[in-house]
Amino acid sequence: MQPRQLEYFVAVAEMGSFTAGARRVRTVQSAVSTAVRQLEHELGCRLFNRGRKISVTPEGAALLPRARDVLAAIEAATAAVAATRGQVTGTVNLGMMYRFGAFDMATRLASFQHKYPSVVVRANTSTEGSRGHLDALRRGDLDLAIVATATAMIPGMRMTYLDSEPLRFVCAVSHPLAEFETVRLDQIADETFIDSPVGWGNRTLVDEAFASAGLRRAVQTETIDFALGQALAREGLGVTFVPESGVQTDQRLVALDVEPAIIWTAHLACSANRRLSAAAAALASELELGATSLK
Repeated sequence: MQPRQLEYFVAVAEMGSFTAGARRVRTVQSAVSTAVRQLEHELGCRLFNRGRKISVTPEGAALLPRARDVLAAIEAATAAVAATRGQVTGTVNLGMMYRFGAFDMATRLASFQHKYPSVVVRANTSTEGSRGHLDALRRGDLDLAIVATATAMIPGMRMTYLDSEPLRFVCAVSHPLAEFETVRLDQIADETFIDSPVGWGNRTLVDEAFASAGLRRAVQTETIDFALGQALAREGLGVTFVPESGVQTDQRLVALDVEPAIIWTAHLACSANRRLSAAAAALASELELGATSLK
């Protein structure tokens, strides 16, 4: 059993196909397929159900966490040797958010890669938003994640502030509330809302704001795209909450302040129960520098 075989197996399992797995490890699909077949032959079992859709077999599911552990141990050993020469190497799995205020993620990542060219940063998004990132941190699938939560106190997590901005209430210019500058939650509780899916940080903030006020609201349409949400609001299909930096300039839309204000805050999260690798710690420091520059 060779490390490369395990690497290719994990790539296929996580990406859900041999083609995507081969792209991730930057080799041809035939090489990945051959390595996985050799691994299956050595283990005496099938690791994948092959068909129109690839899925791991029970044997593959049993091997997957162990394969990840082996690869992580090899990477840690390599990084430890490199550290004796003052080098930082390895891979950092980073959970990303689509938008978070004035924080300049592109500049921070570019600065990090310039300082640490031997470190690979894998940026991941989650269909479950911040909740999905926190679950991935607990499982060890992510090293770091940018999350938006209603509180900075999350059990088992270390949280570092990055940036914050208010959510604004956006409606069509023809809406009865469009002439106001500020809206209260009790004024809009009966509206039809367009919002992010459950689990996304901005959705959690708004849900908890209404719940704290003893109010209930109806979310009719869910989308992770703030631009689409505003387009639907423009057509009179509902109202929505948008981070201030994401409000579109459109004469057919109005963005109003909310009373009490709902503040969307982004934190850098990591597990409090696991020590960060040198590469992950270096990336965390770089991102924290970005937060400091905003103050």
